[in-house]
Amino acid sequence: MTFPYKDPALPIEERVADLLARMTLQEKIGQLCQTPMLDFDQHKEAFLDGVRQGRWGSRILADTAWAGNAPGLTVDPVELNEIQSAAVEDSRLGIPMIVARDVIYGQETVLPIPLAQAASWNPELVEQSYTGVAREAASLGIHWTFAPMLDIARDPRWGRVIETNGEDPYLTSQFARAVVNGFQGESPANPDSLLACAKHFVGYAAGEGGRDYDTTEITDNTLHNVHLPPFKAAIEAGVGTLMSGFNDLGGTPVSGSKPLIQGWLKTEQNFDGMVISDWGSISDLAYFGVTRDAAGAAAKALDAGVDMAMTNEAYEGHLEELLQEGEINEDRLNDAVCRVLRAKFRSGLFERPYADEQRHKAVMRREDHVAGALKLAEESLVLLKNRNNVLPLSKADLTVAVIGPHAHSKRPHLGSWCLDGKIKDITSIYEGIQANIPDVNVITEDAAFSDEMVECAHRADVVVLCVGESHRRTGEARNIAELTLPAGQEELIKAIGETGKPLVVVQCTGRPVPSPAAEQFADALLYAWQCGTEAGHAVARVLFGDVSPSGRLPITVPRSTGQIPMYYGRKPLGKMRDFQDYMPYKDSNIEPLYPFGFGLGYSTFSYKSLSVSKDTVKFGETQQVTVVVTNDGQVEASEVVQCYIRQTVADTTRPERELKDFRKITLKPGESREVTLTLTPEKLSFYGSKQCFHQYAGEIKVFVGSDSRADDCVSFDLIKG
Repeated sequence: MTFPYKDPALPIEERVADLLARMTLQEKIGQLCQTPMLDFDQHKEAFLDGVRQGRWGSRILADTAWAGNAPGLTVDPVELNEIQSAAVEDSRLGIPMIVARDVIYGQETVLPIPLAQAASWNPELVEQSYTGVAREAASLGIHWTFAPMLDIARDPRWGRVIETNGEDPYLTSQFARAVVNGFQGESPANPDSLLACAKHFVGYAAGEGGRDYDTTEITDNTLHNVHLPPFKAAIEAGVGTLMSGFNDLGGTPVSGSKPLIQGWLKTEQNFDGMVISDWGSISDLAYFGVTRDAAGAAAKALDAGVDMAMTNEAYEGHLEELLQEGEINEDRLNDAVCRVLRAKFRSGLFERPYADEQRHKAVMRREDHVAGALKLAEESLVLLKNRNNVLPLSKADLTVAVIGPHAHSKRPHLGSWCLDGKIKDITSIYEGIQANIPDVNVITEDAAFSDEMVECAHRADVVVLCVGESHRRTGEARNIAELTLPAGQEELIKAIGETGKPLVVVQCTGRPVPSPAAEQFADALLYAWQCGTEAGHAVARVLFGDVSPSGRLPITVPRSTGQIPMYYGRKPLGKMRDFQDYMPYKDSNIEPLYPFGFGLGYSTFSYKSLSVSKDTVKFGETQQVTVVVTNDGQVEASEVVQCYIRQTVADTTRPERELKDFRKITLKPGESREVTLTLTPEKLSFYGSKQCFHQYAGEIKVFVGSDSRADDCVSFDLIKG
């Protein structure tokens, strides 16, 4: 007899209801528990017996909560199929396990870190690249990944800034949609797709002092206007799951916040997917002191809306007793089970539980995957300085010294949250230049001795000095107190700069790091971030002019640690009404070193004929903004046309600039194009004193240009309809 839940022709909700009705309480609780199954080989039979009993609904392929910086478990489709067989063939109801892995920005073909991806300002390219990431991971038997991270980061001391898309909610929202669509495709049930997970819900990046896991204090206004919009965008894109964060938000740890999870997320946004805790975030409720013990933590998290416990902590061993004692609601428990089952049905696990054990051999590092990763890396590089047009470098009759701690480095280019990239697949910057520019005389020295690097610089016509951070200095629990390059690198830049040779500094970091020495001595400064397996090729192609750099900063570069938090979307300063000569700092300029949206190329662009389609726009109407952009240079190049607004009067204070639209365009020398940017009613709304998103009548100023300092302005009136 075939039960209805096994019939793929039936609607998913009917299948979920039928299966739920057949489950015992123990089987229901098992579906809410995710296990890491550590030391599987040593405890194989015990683990498989637990799977047969239905004790766990999911397996996470990770050793620790910070697996990205301490990779251990590998992915073996043969082992996964063995475990899945115990669930599907040997358990009472045959419910498959959903296998999760932190495939954050690459399997074997590794993309740039998400912060670098955001510097591309090209969501379409990012979506295409993530289809390749999903294809590689799915070929191994992985069903579910814990990405994208949608935290808004405004303190680059925080190590996990590498996983964010920077400081802006609108830009982050565009990449939220792109990554969700790239991972899930038309359906997460497709063999080449993964179920995505938007994280960390919510406010995790705002930890005090840039310290990971620290307290966050966010006003209701800032929460809704800045931190929640990317999650809304992911939900609208159809993201299948969300992850609740570690952080205490204004006195209520998020994983125990019923108003946020059950209220805003599931009720207001109609999210019918699954919510999983972060590793340890349920037990943290007891540690924070908002419950007495693990049992109380389990009850609070389930009531708040957390459906699955990562690493089965707190839920396994407590939920049954809590239900018997009336401490948890049976309807809420059933709802959590339904959400887990819904995710499994949507992922096609009941029809396709097993991995093809050979398929990954033909999928990893496919030619189109590598090509996409290279193009994304090229577009992620940000040229911040180019004095006397030292770049692009000549391809002939030139001796180039490629030196510095990152001239030959490989593993750091993968960033701190990459479990499966292979060293052999990474191209160093030195190798990239050698491979791409064979006619150039390239000389180098080992990074161990600075005096040898100085001597190498003396023998060259131009120096490419590669500095930056190790992947061990970025990522989870990898914060820094001072926003500076690692020890000795400022002195190295100075020593090389004092040789008098033209100096190109390539900075490979997981965060924006100001360098006083680079500002003083470098003729050119290129942010190469941590750009994945194709980093070396991308850097070479940009340095030697095969492509014009088109990356733009997704996060502000401050002058010093003391300026933090530093971001473009600030509100007016008090007292400036009649105190125009006020200086916020007596020992520093208030302006950033490099502003949000900034980046140079090998051409220049001019803007003219900025206009709006209507002088007056009624509530609910859309405004069109047009501008003519011209490539005034001698090479084909890309420009990011950025549109910011300011609402001059509202019922709450508003930022002086807010990004609301952008277009990345490529123009040939002398070519002009009219670019249309769109301001929808949603973009002209904000969360104000009414404690909801609404429009407010008044003047809207529109700024269009090449970065957040754009001064070409036009205005219109927003009125009630």
